[in-house]
Amino acid sequence: MTIIYVHAFFALAAVPVGLYIFFKKKGTKQHRFIGRVWVSFLLIVSFTALFITSPMTDTVFNPRFYSWIHLLIPFTVGNLIYSVWSIRQFKKTKLEKHKNAHIYSMVGVYIGALLVAGAFTLMPGRMFHEIIFG
Repeated sequence: MTIIYVHAFFALAAVPVGLYIFFKKKGTKQHRFIGRVWVSFLLIVSFTALFITSPMTDTVFNPRFYSWIHLLIPFTVGNLIYSVWSIRQFKKTKLEKHKNAHIYSMVGVYIGALLVAGAFTLMPGRMFHEIIFG
């Protein structure tokens, strides 16, 4: 159960940190530092998700197995790697396509890994649905 709390803590912390990064000036030392913290949070969220299995027992989910929401793990990790690679390529080449790839990839991770996945955790039968809605 502890792994779920670690996972939830870092996922919930990543939401405001990500918003903060989106609204601050880009390319500064502060942006890079907070961006590294945010990426670290998301890597922890992805890693801890590997140890959280579905407790549901209906026909869609098998008990103690991964659910379809776990498909967001490779999406998240892959996009984080791609985004870091893209911004490093931008520093070398100054090509806008690399900067844009970094931006779109990070926004995609924020929406997909935090907002969409977070919304799915509120589905009936999931732990956070029970905590919030009783």
